[in-house]
Amino acid sequence: MRNRRDVLRLGTGAAAAAVAAGPTTASPTSAGPRAAAWQELRRALSPGAALYRPGGGGYDRLAVPENLRYAHVRPAGIVACATPRDVRVAVRWSVKHGVPFAPRSGGHDYAGHSTTEGLLVSLRRMSEVVPGGRRLRVGGGATNSDVYRAREANLYFPGGRCPGVGVAGLTLGGGLGFNDRKWGLGCDRLTQTEVVLADGSLVRASARENPDLFWACRGGAGGNFGINTGFTFDAIPVADQVATVFDLTFALDRGVKLMERVQEILRRDGTGDFDCRVGFVNHGHGEITLLGQYLGTDDRLRRHLAPILELGPTKRFVEQRHFWKAQDHLMTKPERVALASKSLVPDRRLEAETVTAVTEWIRHWQPGRAGNAGHVTLFAMGGRSGTPAPDETAFPHRGATFVIDIGTTWDPATPGEVVGHLLDQIGTVYHTLRRDLGTSASYVNFPDPDLHRWRTAYYGPNHDRLVEIKRRYDPGNLFRHGQSVDSRTA
Repeated sequence: MRNRRDVLRLGTGAAAAAVAAGPTTASPTSAGPRAAAWQELRRALSPGAALYRPGGGGYDRLAVPENLRYAHVRPAGIVACATPRDVRVAVRWSVKHGVPFAPRSGGHDYAGHSTTEGLLVSLRRMSEVVPGGRRLRVGGGATNSDVYRAREANLYFPGGRCPGVGVAGLTLGGGLGFNDRKWGLGCDRLTQTEVVLADGSLVRASARENPDLFWACRGGAGGNFGINTGFTFDAIPVADQVATVFDLTFALDRGVKLMERVQEILRRDGTGDFDCRVGFVNHGHGEITLLGQYLGTDDRLRRHLAPILELGPTKRFVEQRHFWKAQDHLMTKPERVALASKSLVPDRRLEAETVTAVTEWIRHWQPGRAGNAGHVTLFAMGGRSGTPAPDETAFPHRGATFVIDIGTTWDPATPGEVVGHLLDQIGTVYHTLRRDLGTSASYVNFPDPDLHRWRTAYYGPNHDRLVEIKRRYDPGNLFRHGQSVDSRTA
């Protein structure tokens, strides 16, 4: 693996020259690459990799993303990479033949940025999780469930609760979970990552090597600067860690008092041991869920929860467990649906008037057909996640009180006019919250393809620096999608 300076000095042959000229220099036929080109790609892959084309075995399983809103986008080919070299081959081949491409780890992207009609670069076979001392080495295709299955080493870094979400996308956009108040965001525990760049080279990014690229990989989102093939995290030993999980449900009329008391607990918790997610949801009927954990014993948590339990939850589950067993309860069940999201990242508490507006929106949610749902979910922030300065990493929202996900899910068979109404409804409450909370700041890992001024919403004042880094590592703007950092931005 070469340092970036070596790559720039020595070059990488014909492939590098082609990339430097930009991805549009090739002249593919209107029908796309010929059969011989696909055979060229197949022969160049390692024995553990594979190429899938439409109609072939295994294609359908890999082609469909987790977000079924974009299931209609069908790649011309899928390369299942087994090594970083396979990723390099895929990038160089795409440049040579003028084929657009998209990397995919988990495939959950809300805006469909991990889908393409060109070459899909799947990293799922690169899913190793290897402990070493207090470090965890994670392959570029590993998911949350892969990390949890490697629990024998009793090492953990802050991750998400959806089992199929890729560690790559999660980390590159920041990385929320039920432990970020205690141990920071996923990107805060990152010590090193390997990246295949636009010129086909593989470089290491850390505090010592390519530190500007390393800065960008901690919150600057995936698909912007290269394809990340591996990550190393500074992990937390959890062999002796006790965690008490809580899973409570409340009627909508408890919304204002519940949020008052949750926000007061968060304000008083100076340790970050208390973390939670508040969900206002209508999936046939409206209710509020409070899910989370306390890194400590049952009796200590109950003292925190006493004001909340006084509100009379309709469902009540509180149980002390070992850390890993607690994470098992927090992990969501896999669900293949179509979904859309808008997000806000406020730096202030939610007042009673705002909470009332959310509960009434949930109460009057119109699903259009059975099974469709609407939600406003608040992920608690603060603690260690707010310790770094806003410009210390590319993730800028260090003063956040919550990350708010405003979304809807629907069955893919739902008629288009019904889907349009679902999207209109989440737009209504989004605008209400944006006004009440005085912000348009958004979380890049909940991307919204309809978001205006997304550059500042996602990245704030860090966007200009991201553009400069993009110019350095991807001057031809090879890595691009609908909301990618653009090296041509003034």
